[in-house]
Amino acid sequence: MTRAVWSFWSKPYRAYYHRAWHSKATHLLAWALSVTEAARHYPVTCLHADSAGAALLVDRLRLPFRHVALTLDALDAEDDDAWWVLGKLSTYAAQTEPFVHLDSDVILWKPLPAPVIEAAVFAQNPERFDFEDQSLYRIDAFMRGMARGDGWVPPQWAAYAARQGNRAICCGILGGNDTALLARYARLAMEVIRHPRNRLIFPSLGVRDNILVEQYFLAAFLDWQARHAAAVRVGFLFPSSNDAFDPEAAERVGYTHLIGDTKANAEVATRLALRVRREHPRLYEACMMEAAAD
Repeated sequence: MTRAVWSFWSKPYRAYYHRAWHSKATHLLAWALSVTEAARHYPVTCLHADSAGAALLVDRLRLPFRHVALTLDALDAEDDDAWWVLGKLSTYAAQTEPFVHLDSDVILWKPLPAPVIEAAVFAQNPERFDFEDQSLYRIDAFMRGMARGDGWVPPQWAAYAARQGNRAICCGILGGNDTALLARYARLAMEVIRHPRNRLIFPSLGVRDNILVEQYFLAAFLDWQARHAAAVRVGFLFPSSNDAFDPEAAERVGYTHLIGDTKANAEVATRLALRVRREHPRLYEACMMEAAAD
């Protein structure tokens, strides 16, 4: 049975990405709807968090997680909390049973289609981009900086970038049945962030490229796997980014992802609040009380 998994490393949320949300209440209400809706399809719900994150989501909000693991307390020693993706990667690496990891801004109104959930690896959608376009995946600038500073990337990454690989994989959801493969990917991705030589280089590169490490490297890793080992059956909920952002396509599969600026949209925040208030009044009150506590 596929397990629904979430991760919450509260340190970078407090320091950084809380600003992406319209309000603290909106963030909490998204958690409430993400967990309650997915639990209808995948009753084995699991949270990987640090102690502060679990205190919020489990002790105070009482979200319906069946299993809670404080694995992200191990990240307390990390000295660069801009690398928020470490919480997700650590959670991927910890899975030993078929799973789907959901970002807290993802809502599954319907179960995932069988061809997706049965794949060795699956994700939201592939993302193709112009390799020369540095607006989203700054791979060219990243590799030049790593070369100047004698940085380290895994061979999968180096080979893919050398061929100007121009596909990434959006990880609004990520999971699969080959948990060992996903764990190898996640551990290598974490090593990119933690490698001593790289730590010296990252300050000169500016913004921490979380999606580069998570989403570009995932495409590179799977490409290497297909070329040098056994081909992996990869499933996608949407065949492209365009499909993922098509409201009709999203409605057909029953999927909402409050990606990017959507989190800060006032109209979306209002609709989210009304939905939770109508369908989960206890959780609505708990979220609003928590938001008002600051």
